[in-house]
Amino acid sequence: MVKKEEKKSTGEVDPKVSFINMIMALFKKRPYLVIGGFFVFITLIVLLISKLNSGNDINNEFQTEIIERGDLIAIVGATGIVEPNQSTELNWETTGRVEIVYAEVNDMIEQGEILAVLADNTLSQSVILAQADLVSAKRALEDLVNSNTESALAYTNLLDAEQKLRDAEEERDDWNYKNASDERIFSARFDFLIAEENYKAAKLVYDNFADLDDDDSQKLNAKEILDEEKLKRDKSLRMLNYILGKFYDQQVAEDFAEYDVALAQLEDVQREWERVKDGPNADDISVAESKVAAAEATVSLGNIEAPFNGTITRADPKVGDQVIAGSRAFRIDDLSKLFVEVEISEVDINRVSVGQRTDLTFDAIIGETFSGKVIEVSSVGNDNGTGVDFLVTLKIIDPTVLVHPGMTAAVNIIVSEIEDVLSVPNRAVRLKEGRRIVYVLRDGEIQEVEVEFGSSSDVHSEITAGDIKEGDLIVLNPPMEFATNGGPPAFMR
Repeated sequence: MVKKEEKKSTGEVDPKVSFINMIMALFKKRPYLVIGGFFVFITLIVLLISKLNSGNDINNEFQTEIIERGDLIAIVGATGIVEPNQSTELNWETTGRVEIVYAEVNDMIEQGEILAVLADNTLSQSVILAQADLVSAKRALEDLVNSNTESALAYTNLLDAEQKLRDAEEERDDWNYKNASDERIFSARFDFLIAEENYKAAKLVYDNFADLDDDDSQKLNAKEILDEEKLKRDKSLRMLNYILGKFYDQQVAEDFAEYDVALAQLEDVQREWERVKDGPNADDISVAESKVAAAEATVSLGNIEAPFNGTITRADPKVGDQVIAGSRAFRIDDLSKLFVEVEISEVDINRVSVGQRTDLTFDAIIGETFSGKVIEVSSVGNDNGTGVDFLVTLKIIDPTVLVHPGMTAAVNIIVSEIEDVLSVPNRAVRLKEGRRIVYVLRDGEIQEVEVEFGSSSDVHSEITAGDIKEGDLIVLNPPMEFATNGGPPAFMR
């Protein structure tokens, strides 16, 4: 009671009580003002809530992303199969029984190494006989290279041929009674021999018409030609006889012919001497070596030999196996280098070039990414039925033992890399009347902004011009029809 009296004595009044008393007093005097003010207050509250909700609706309706600066990596993706540097399937080339197997799977082998052998007594006859031919061919080659017999024999033949020619020349000159020059005799004799051959040919033609009537035109014509050729023959013979001073009879003709033979034989042995006088002829050595190689090839049919350095990745022969020509034996792969061949669409091929870096991943190797490099780009495309693809070869850099030929690789070829650029997601880009458009959310409103682009990846594109700055909210799903179907925007392709 004392506190209440003290409160009144100080003159202080409760503000809430005072405001309520004032409203009640105003309501008693002018009730319509109080009611109208109440409705105005309620309306303001509703508008404020509506405004706040509209802002939330915009934020909820559109997906947005903050524009930031960063690195832009443009890639071209594809898949391919891992291939070794070199690979081959080795098959048996003859029949026989496997006697020895030297190699197993995962063995490292060198070129020329024998991997398996067939028993000699089970080989075909041709292979067995080739072993004897090989011995003979090697011996002949050795004799050719190391022996002087051939050159010595050629020189002996040369001396003999020269003597025979001198003897024949003396026999021939015994009939040269007038000591005419060799040139004049040779010319006259040549003319006679030609005329003699022409006469014989005309006589054969005439003999074909011998059974016809003497007044037959064909027979008469043949007889006329025969008589002409006989006159030429007789004339050339008289000239030869005159030059020799001796009738050119059978004995004379034989001595002249023997001289011709001796001269031809001398020319033959001279050529042989020129061929071997400085040692074994290169062509002869080549022929001898070819015979050795042919015999070796036949003998080697009973063996399997490694054609290059590599790793045995499959080994089928077992000792005692009976094999036939074509039977599978080994597979060898050169795993020192691994490659991946991928097909790139004509849309992207001009962005790919030799030397570009690649990233490779494998379903069989979880959590690891391998590096590679483009080493070859085909200049000719292949029609796949729906488009044109170009073959691109990649080399895997430093592959581990986990990477095997035959694995499927997902490849990303890095076609360009740009650092610290402003970029927007490709899904936010629209085409409008030939312009590139993005939409930015500013102060609760969506604004259309025309932009220009530089490089592009599958996800982002670099902004080179336009009213876009770092920190802007880009709208990913503006109320406008998409102009592209995923991947880089159409204008960037």
